[in-house]
Amino acid sequence: MRQAILTLVTLLVMAQAVLAAVLEDGDYRIYYGSHRAPRNNRYFTGEFGGNNSTAQIWRLRNNKKDQVTIESVGSPGNYMGINTGPRPGAYLGVLQTPVRYVLTKKTGGGPPRYEIAYYKKVKGKTLIVGVNNVDQEEPYYVEYIVQGTEGRISSFKFARVDV
Repeated sequence: MRQAILTLVTLLVMAQAVLAAVLEDGDYRIYYGSHRAPRNNRYFTGEFGGNNSTAQIWRLRNNKKDQVTIESVGSPGNYMGINTGPRPGAYLGVLQTPVRYVLTKKTGGGPPRYEIAYYKKVKGKTLIVGVNNVDQEEPYYVEYIVQGTEGRISSFKFARVDV
């Protein structure tokens, strides 16, 4: 009997870990860069040229089916997305309709990184968020890219912040 109860408790703990959200609800800065050279970090922003500290903060909310919405804290009611809808090469900005994404934790050394994928396939392909210009001296654009596209940064760090 004890062994059966212990097995059941173990299975429940394992199931809870599987069902847990990839990231908790909260406010985050989303960025890429090197943990070895933090001055090179580039933060997603909710406004063009947005160096305003709240424009760089995004509110992550978990929804059903392991999907999340990502809302600008500096511009409440504006969500990461694009008006033309999901398509490869579409630059992301903000729009007033929530867009759902799926976060996947990537393996490797250093701080945890996450891939941000559009919640459903588009024309049979998985679209993920990527950066089209990794040159630290030039402006960059965040866009939808097809998963597996070479030469693009496609995994990002989420730094929890208190607003």
